[in-house]
Amino acid sequence: MEKVASTQRLGPILLAPGIHRSHVVTKIYVAFVTVAMLTGMSFLQAYLLTEHLHIPRGEQGTIAGDLTFWAEIVSLCFFSPFGVLADRIGRRPVYVGGILLIGLGYGLYPFATSFTELLIYRSISAVGVAAAAGMIATLTNDYPQEKSRGLLIGVTSMTNILGVIFMAAVVAQIPSLLIDRGFDPVTSGKVMFMFAASLCIVTAAVARLGLKGGTAVARHERASVNVLVTSGLRAAMNPRIALSYAGAFAARSDLVIQGLFLALWAMHDGAQRDMSPAEAMARFGGMIIIMQGVSLAAAPVFGWFMDQVNRVTATIVALIFATLGYLSMGIITSPLDFAMAPYFIVLAFGSSFMLKSSLGLVGQEAPPKERASIIAVLGMFGALGILILTLFGGRLFDTWGPWAPFVVAGAYQGILLILAIVIGIVAPGPDLVGRRR
Repeated sequence: MEKVASTQRLGPILLAPGIHRSHVVTKIYVAFVTVAMLTGMSFLQAYLLTEHLHIPRGEQGTIAGDLTFWAEIVSLCFFSPFGVLADRIGRRPVYVGGILLIGLGYGLYPFATSFTELLIYRSISAVGVAAAAGMIATLTNDYPQEKSRGLLIGVTSMTNILGVIFMAAVVAQIPSLLIDRGFDPVTSGKVMFMFAASLCIVTAAVARLGLKGGTAVARHERASVNVLVTSGLRAAMNPRIALSYAGAFAARSDLVIQGLFLALWAMHDGAQRDMSPAEAMARFGGMIIIMQGVSLAAAPVFGWFMDQVNRVTATIVALIFATLGYLSMGIITSPLDFAMAPYFIVLAFGSSFMLKSSLGLVGQEAPPKERASIIAVLGMFGALGILILTLFGGRLFDTWGPWAPFVVAGAYQGILLILAIVIGIVAPGPDLVGRRR
């Protein structure tokens, strides 16, 4: 039972016993950098394929989809082992190792000369993604009390969004700035990737100093490895955890689809407008800033909303926005046309709300001693979603049109919306709303 007297606050957020404000502040910073790195690899890759490797535009969608597919295969293999490891030795060392591997992948990526080298370097980063992403999600649920879980998820999401904006408004602009000063496109691209790698190294040091050490429970309370290995799948018998898994299938793939296929769409449309890749990337960065700006404003509001209603209800609301946003991509003209911004705003709301609702629902249901292992399975479903949607999405992008991956994702979320409504009726869970209040 939580003892309020032994807890600290970070503003209106009640922290779990033993968690200090410094732990949460550090966690918010590392989430900012981690999400920037997770979305940035696909986002920046479009520049590398065009300017470094000179891949024909008609082949870029398939190559980008294949790279992401194999990267997610690698992540899929490591999510569960890292989750079990975190429940046994703690979240901090797993995160530090993960962000260093992501940095190594960024440092090597611009020096690739072939698809095989790209795949090797992307796979190194993918191992780090499995560790770092899983720990960020776990820490977000470790640090607050239940009554403040949604609010901390909302605040953390704000910093996540700032990370995406930072990638679009700062890191992605490096080539354009350097080219304007006389540097060649390849050197400019290398500087962009090396900057990202350096930021990962700095973040590893900050995490080592600032995150809470140890595990979420005392040593004698830790579950055995055998129990942890199967805990994620056993937890799926709970319909609300099953819903969170299905939501994660869409939620993580949403971010990659946006970063990967919207960037390629912008490059292709920019070429038709006689814009250079750097100019198209810079203009597309403006659309990303709009999308992430409105998500930033809505994040704490939706987080607060999650703490006021049943978390299945919050998931239903998120799915409504996601379904409408992704299906609307079938009628827009171009990601470089700012008249289309309202559609992209709904898209941004949907993907942002899905991440929060899925994470909040699993955090509510998962016991602390098995939380990292269960959230690892959540990450595995996210990786599986990326794997499937990018593999087929890349081919649909090249054959049907750039809108196709988004419409497929929207159709899936429409089906999930129906299932969520059924779960909300037959298995909404215990009355935690009254208890939180």
